[in-house]
Amino acid sequence: MVRNLGLILAGLLACPAGAAQSAGPESSVVERNYSLEDAINLGLKNDSRLLSAEQDRIISEERVVEARLQFLPEFGLHGSATKFNARYPFSLSQDFRNILLYPGTPENIYSARGYMYFPIYEGGRSINTVRLAQAAFNQSRSNYESVRRDVILAVKEAFQRLLFVQERKALAQEGLQAAGAAAENPRLDAWERIESNVLLGHARVRIAEVERDLRLARLAFLRSLNQEIDTSFRVEGRMDPRPVEVDVQKVALWAMELRPELQSETYRAEMDAIGVNLAWGRRNPTLFVASDYEVTAQHFPLRNNNWDLGIGIRIPLTYDFFTKLRQKRAEQRQGQLKRAALQDQVRLEVRQACEHLQYWQAEMSTREAQYRAVAKLFESLPAGAGPVLARLKALNSVLDLRLSYLTSVTEHILARARLERAVGRELAQ
Repeated sequence: MVRNLGLILAGLLACPAGAAQSAGPESSVVERNYSLEDAINLGLKNDSRLLSAEQDRIISEERVVEARLQFLPEFGLHGSATKFNARYPFSLSQDFRNILLYPGTPENIYSARGYMYFPIYEGGRSINTVRLAQAAFNQSRSNYESVRRDVILAVKEAFQRLLFVQERKALAQEGLQAAGAAAENPRLDAWERIESNVLLGHARVRIAEVERDLRLARLAFLRSLNQEIDTSFRVEGRMDPRPVEVDVQKVALWAMELRPELQSETYRAEMDAIGVNLAWGRRNPTLFVASDYEVTAQHFPLRNNNWDLGIGIRIPLTYDFFTKLRQKRAEQRQGQLKRAALQDQVRLEVRQACEHLQYWQAEMSTREAQYRAVAKLFESLPAGAGPVLARLKALNSVLDLRLSYLTSVTEHILARARLERAVGRELAQ
């Protein structure tokens, strides 16, 4: 019968947990060792959602550059060579600069042209386009940070669940060994032998269930890292509970300031406001400068040159001005309602995470005290004292209390991780 349960538990909490646990038979394939930090780094490297969010960030950054390029003049070159047969005067199409052609002239014409177009004033449309692109870029960065925090939380949960299931397996194996030894004891009478075999059957059921849960936990861990499901690995880590005092009002304020989802909605509000300004700007005139320099002839070298330089104004007269404006204002109001709902959701998430953390923090201390008290009583008894079945039942009770304590430790670690995700920052000790 296993003794010194307090020392065993200390080893479970202080040493690498389940480092040698591995699903499947041993093979020549080199196992990968994952610490929590290694798992998080690999998860961030391989997660498709995060990689997609990173590409969105790159796309939005390039759109900012494109928007700023609108303040530069547009230059271009155009060249053409045309063969024609004119029976009466006509002009080429607009794509060929409407060049006039006359009968009786050579049947070839060549043209080279350079042009420049530069809008001087567009009613704020260009600057608002830049601001819109910049707000979209900031929003993409917030979205990236939000996905990144989701990935970290998912990896932490999968890692801690795997550690916990490995400890469950160790406890189940300990109970199975004790039940097997008790069932083979020759001093048992017929009734005790029946009961011991029933306890042995329950122990075998528990070990089968925990092995199934271990396989599923390993698959969940590999899925969180986006690794192949047949990857051979083992995890190295500690079930390290870190109690912390939290002020619900304070962490709620942190969440309102730090949550990337709320920051993203702030940039969304800026984009909605810019959209309204752009809708208003559709009625503003555009002032522009344009110039052309063209050489045209019916044979080489081209010596006939034309040039022009002009300033113009374009006044838009649109029928859908007010419909577009009402649409943008409705979208702006829709965004305000969405932000208000998201703020309420964040406050609720923070409050729920605080409740879970406080519950498991208190429960962890209570369960630890209960386990240590019972384990101390169990260890104080002489070896081999009392009936065999009574010792076996007592050992199973101690193991159940130890499992209950490890459950509270795991849930406390996960509750803290969820609160940090809900707040948007790590909590101090």
